This record gives sequence, structure tokens and C-alpha cells, in this order.
Amino acid sequence: MYKSGQRFNDKLFHITACSNTLGFARLGLSIAARVVGAAVVRNRIRRVAREVFRLAQRELPALDLVLSARSPARDASRGELRADLSQLLKTVRERCASSSRPSSMPIEG
Repeated sequence: MYKSGQRFNDKLFHITACSNTLGFARLGLSIAARVVGAAVVRNRIRRVAREVFRLAQRELPALDLVLSARSPARDASRGELRADLSQLLKTVRERCASSSRPSSMPIEG
């Protein structure tokens, strides 16, 4: 995944994307303790990331995404995390749309 995937960076996050044949996008989280610190902070970042991905999933092509937090994410507010990740997912969608078709899988919730 890390060797063959496309990489996307922003201020707070790093995404590695690789196409899949499932017809919908999937998210993997790699939030390192040495980068962002305490479990409370890591879990907050994970919760925000899952929520932003859930809301954006229908618009994403069939991709496997691995999301990593960068050290500035440690001190970012929820709003900053959401905005940065939303923008990064928009970039991923625009650059990877030609290689995959959009997801048609409904989101439960």
C-alpha cells in the first residue's frame, strides 16, 4: 500500500490512496503515539477522522485510504481537523476520480 499508493499531504494529515475493486472507499487509520502523543488526543483525532470520512464516503471513488496524523494535529481544534481533512479528501477525490468510479454503497447511520 505505502509503496504503490498515491500520497497526499496537508498541514495536519497525510493520506496514502490505492484503488480497490470493491466499488466503495475504505479508511485505515495510523495515528502514531510518538507523533501526536497521549491516547486522549489520538482517540479525538480518530473520532474526527471517522466522522469526516463517513460524510465524504459517497463522493469518493473506490479507494483504500490510509490516514496518518502529522504532529501539528496534536494541538489543532476539532474544527481545524475537520476542515483540513475535508480539504484533503476533496483533493484525493479530484485527483483519483479518473482512475476509479464513485462509490454507490449507502451509508448507514
